[in-house]
Amino acid sequence: MAKAPSPKVNIAIPTAMPIANAEAAASGYWMAAMPKQGIAAFNQNPSGYKVWRNVKDYGARGDGVTDDSAAINAAIADGNRCGPWVCQSATDTPALVYFPSGTYVIGSKIVPYYFTQLIGDPINRPVLKATSGFTALGVIDASPYSDSNGAPGWLSTNLFLRQIRNFVIDLTAIPPEKAATGIHWPAAQATSLQNIKIVMTQSANSQQQGIFIENGSAGFVLDIETVGGLYGLNIGNQQFTMRNIKISKAVTGISQIWNWGWTYQNLQISDSTTAFSMKNGGSGKQEVGSVTIIDSTITNCQTFVDMAWSTSAKPIAAGQLVLENIALSNVPVAVKGEGGTVLAGGSTTIAAWGQGIKYTPNGPTKWQGAFTPAKRPSGLLDGNKIYTKSRPQYEELTADSFISARSSGARGDGTTDDTNAVQNAINSAASSNKILFFDHGVYKVTKTIYVPPGARMVGEAFPVIMASGSTWSSKTNPVAVVQIGKPGESGIVQWSDMIVSTQGSTPGAKLIEWNLAAGRGSGMWDVHTRIGGAKGTNLQVTQCPVKAAIKDDCMAAYMSVHITKSGTGAYLENNWFWTADHDLDDIRGNSTQISVYTARGLLVEASNVWLWSSGVEHHALYQYQFANTKDIFAGFIQTETPYWQPNPDAKGQPYPLSSALNDPDYNSACSGTSGNCDAWGLRILNSQNILIYGAGLYSFFINNDVSCSSADIASGRRVCQNRVFSIEGQTSNVVVYGLNTVGTEHLVTIDKSDKALWSDTLSVYSDTIGMFTYNV
Repeated sequence: MAKAPSPKVNIAIPTAMPIANAEAAASGYWMAAMPKQGIAAFNQNPSGYKVWRNVKDYGARGDGVTDDSAAINAAIADGNRCGPWVCQSATDTPALVYFPSGTYVIGSKIVPYYFTQLIGDPINRPVLKATSGFTALGVIDASPYSDSNGAPGWLSTNLFLRQIRNFVIDLTAIPPEKAATGIHWPAAQATSLQNIKIVMTQSANSQQQGIFIENGSAGFVLDIETVGGLYGLNIGNQQFTMRNIKISKAVTGISQIWNWGWTYQNLQISDSTTAFSMKNGGSGKQEVGSVTIIDSTITNCQTFVDMAWSTSAKPIAAGQLVLENIALSNVPVAVKGEGGTVLAGGSTTIAAWGQGIKYTPNGPTKWQGAFTPAKRPSGLLDGNKIYTKSRPQYEELTADSFISARSSGARGDGTTDDTNAVQNAINSAASSNKILFFDHGVYKVTKTIYVPPGARMVGEAFPVIMASGSTWSSKTNPVAVVQIGKPGESGIVQWSDMIVSTQGSTPGAKLIEWNLAAGRGSGMWDVHTRIGGAKGTNLQVTQCPVKAAIKDDCMAAYMSVHITKSGTGAYLENNWFWTADHDLDDIRGNSTQISVYTARGLLVEASNVWLWSSGVEHHALYQYQFANTKDIFAGFIQTETPYWQPNPDAKGQPYPLSSALNDPDYNSACSGTSGNCDAWGLRILNSQNILIYGAGLYSFFINNDVSCSSADIASGRRVCQNRVFSIEGQTSNVVVYGLNTVGTEHLVTIDKSDKALWSDTLSVYSDTIGMFTYNV
């Protein structure tokens, strides 16, 4: 999570402020027909706690007449869950709240609690229809504001583990002049919105907005459609990836309120006055740091981008924009500034155009205009766009295509050794061409779980595979917890909505090892590593307090994820590989800091790899390392340095180095510069064709003290470590759009030569380079 304060911006917040199982099975959606046997393993009452909730079991009718708000909220809140203002986080009260098809009348806001999935039937999406008198901020309000003091329900940068998917939200009964929102979604990591349509009134005086985001540290949104409204999306957050966004008949398609960095792919905006606005604050105080828009189509809009940037605008590195592969049809103005048209439009294709500060690789140079687009390797493309595949929901299949892990003998209770049961279930499902459904639970394993080609696995509300025991006791001999294929194997593997974790001292645990030469269609969607900071891990505040001597009991992992040399074609989407910086279950989520020690984050040694919307945080040696590879796409990537560094720093971190894995030698890497020598956010070594479309590399702490990054810039330096992004060796064709850092002296280092200084790139809070290229 990012601890830095969100910028203070002027945001116009709207003032409109057991029979069911048979019925669900009749809908045809497989998930509704599965046995309801998920278990919250570390809940105080695991046998009585319900993970799965069908809103109709709580009295919702879905008949288009009855106000179902209270029944839906009862389904969400049941079981002493982590609600707003009284609980900041908890891992022992997960819930999947299911909506069968129907029209649910909504007269008051729906509030999804912490660790909640709201899932509708994707075959026939349920409709949430607001009443004409609806007055709350959002039909779905993911963090309501207190009526008494204005406090948000949760700290937005800690709002993890939430999903909403498969809904239609209808605001058309609300008069157009009355402010209203479909979804209010301040969010952090391991969250997503998917397959949602929001319908609003269509008029020039509409005050409605589809999705409103004003804070957080996120995140991923995909497969969204909005129709009508003042704004399709009215949004601000530290960083985000948004993909497959279709907006029509809005006054403004997307209003970018603020950000540090944002990546959009496949925007389809039509029949709106302005497609995309990023002018908030004006040229004297730009609130938008950087925006990257690629592979998009804009049709029948007066203006594509409305912005406030100029060579004299403030802050000096805000308002940066990169456009690549944008098809315009009947769009008279492509880019408009405060003085009028900057780039003419028409019916044409923008190959590549941008503005801001560039280093190629030296700088800073202020620039605005066309440029040569990135050289995209053909293996990363689908036609002329970067390849994408949304998380499969298997809506075309029925329940007899699935096998339940618990029905197959696994307990998921967090104490039973489920190794053999889980392995047998995976083998059985793969050999019979079925999909393994992991009922929610904590599946303790003591040996490697092997996932063969052909396997498909999907979780209910993020079940956990938790490694425990002596298999992972060596700091020098790593063993995979989950192994995707073996070297030399090829085929398809699909894995979604799960967590891999560890228990106690497991310094040799490599949580996920991807060896499979994957065909298109393979991937990991919403699969996360969570190391420590949760009940059952024995890596909480009691065992791993901050500012203590390094404890062997808190040595928790060798590596989060390794895509090995044989893992060609790996596709990862919305993944968060997190070493816990705080205890999610400490006194109902007080977020007390902890010190858990892991060595490596994500190591990529394979070629032809996609990393859509990923974050890697708090690993001692590095967060991302691309070594001896080629043809990598990444966007948006986000990192944080361990909070406990530099006590000890990266030179003295507690894991021995491995030359076989090309570990960085910080005694050499940090020579010749002053300041704290902490872990790399991103290291690229002897690699070619590395395309990074959005990056946030952050360092917030010195020995768990945030003051190094939180100081007002007028009062002094905002620096916590010296270097964060390294390019080394025989590396070529590196392109980074929207490079954002926080708390680092230098933004880029090439073979120990620093290329960008923080004070030359001051943006809204981060330091930002709009375009960086090396050896292209």
